[in-house]
Amino acid sequence: MKREGAQKMDLEKVIKERKAVRHYKENVTIPKSEIEELLRLSSQSPSGHNLQSWRVAVITNNELREKIKPFAHDQEQVVTASALLVFFADTHSAERLDDIYKQDVAEGFLPAEMLEAKIADSHAYHATLTAQQLTENAIIDTSLFAMHFMLLAKAKGYDTVPMRGFSADAIDALVETPANYKPLLLMAIGKAEKEGYGTSRLAIDEFAEFIQ
Repeated sequence: MKREGAQKMDLEKVIKERKAVRHYKENVTIPKSEIEELLRLSSQSPSGHNLQSWRVAVITNNELREKIKPFAHDQEQVVTASALLVFFADTHSAERLDDIYKQDVAEGFLPAEMLEAKIADSHAYHATLTAQQLTENAIIDTSLFAMHFMLLAKAKGYDTVPMRGFSADAIDALVETPANYKPLLLMAIGKAEKEGYGTSRLAIDEFAEFIQ
């Protein structure tokens, strides 16, 4: 029980200390293996029908980041942070469900005898959704993934800032991805030069209602 309590406090500390950091120490390199580990752990986040609709571009190329900067309100962290991540929502992620469920079987998460029925049911369900609904689902999945990434980064001693102010058309042109990848979020990651500032939060009774 004590160990569980300690883990809870560690998570609470990470949540409370995570802030949007906009000033980064320059020339700090995060090993590719560490970013891969953050992405791997973040992929444990939930997603509808386990479609895992998130797609990520990890950009350390300074020339490309300089090109992106004017289309992200000239925010300095685009180029000064260790890396810039672009989170995309794959609006066609349902096209991969056969492979995902086959992997579930291979890794022991789904009985082989249930595979065909699960694939058929999932295809039937997704056929009833509009393009807008598929896009909204992918956005929700990707947002959950991005939140996992920020908390995990903080737990490992890195700082981040999510950025929604950017030109999606420019990102599409500068970062070559399939047309069904919707640019959702930019995120800088690195070591803080200045701490992020705190902000107030609404009281619970202003955003939650308990219905008994």
